[in-house]
Parts: sequence; structure tokens; C-alpha cells
Amino acid sequence: MKIFSFLLIMSCSTLVHAVIDKAPKCEAYFTTHQTDGNYQHLGNGLIADPLTGLTWFRCGAGQTWEDGVCQGAAMLLPFEEALTWAENAELAGHNDWRVPEIDEMTSLVETDCKSPSINTRVFSGIEPEVYWSSESNFWLRSMGWSLFFYRGYYFNKQAKTDSFRFMLVRD
Repeated sequence: MKIFSFLLIMSCSTLVHAVIDKAPKCEAYFTTHQTDGNYQHLGNGLIADPLTGLTWFRCGAGQTWEDGVCQGAAMLLPFEEALTWAENAELAGHNDWRVPEIDEMTSLVETDCKSPSINTRVFSGIEPEVYWSSESNFWLRSMGWSLFFYRGYYFNKQAKTDSFRFMLVRD
């Protein structure tokens, strides 16, 4: 009976994995579909989202926009340092940057694809990794909200002392 149970669990696990993993990678999806969605290109690595009224830097914080692509590596910082870095950033002629709220970040998630679950034609510098939001966990102040761009899932229990990537946005 134990062997039967084990085989049944393994079969179901394999089936679930096969169903879940059917989503194409976003790079392949957006190469095929050739769409930038509703985004408006502003130049200098900036993109406007008319649905939210937000302007985004197309790369991760710490990267630069050169020759139409993100260059360099995105920086990894603990929560408070990421917030401070964003507040002091001067980028593309603006100095009013901030780390986005979790709802603002989830507005970027593309559910039709994965790894990273974001429009890679628009946000080519965003990797399938965890990115800080600007929000603390209400019940556990030592934790912060983050978004994992592999699948677009968000979490509210990331230790603020951990270092993650972060994005930049302005109103």
C-alpha cells in the first residue's frame, strides 16, 4: 500500500508540474506577439503607463539605459537602503524616484507568460528574481512586501535585512 501511495503522489506531482509549466517564457511570448501593450516610450529608459499614470525606469535600480537596452547588473540592497537609494536617485533628468508599492508592481505582471512574468520588450532589465516593494508588513514590521518576477507572485514576509533588487517609479 505504501508503494501505491508513493507512486500515486509522484504521478500527481508530475502531472501538476507539467500543467503549471505550460506558460511560455515572456521573452519568447513577446518576441512572437510583438507588443508593447499600452505603454508609451518616453526615451532615456523611461516608459509611461497611461492606465496607472506612473512612469517607470525600464531597468532594475543600479542598471543604466544605453543604446536601447539595460546595461550592467541590478543592485541588491536591504529594504531600508533600497528606499533611501531610490529617494536620492537622479535618473533621466528626474530626482523624484521611489520604490513602487506592491499593487503598482502587480500591475506590471503578465499572467500569460513566466520567467520573468513581465513584458520583456518593455522591461528588458527585469529578471526572474525577487524585487522589493516600498511596503512593510503591517503585522510584522521587520518584514516587507516583495514580488517574485519568475511567476509574478507577491510575498509579505521577506526579512527587511535581506538584500533584493528593486525597481524605480515616479508619479
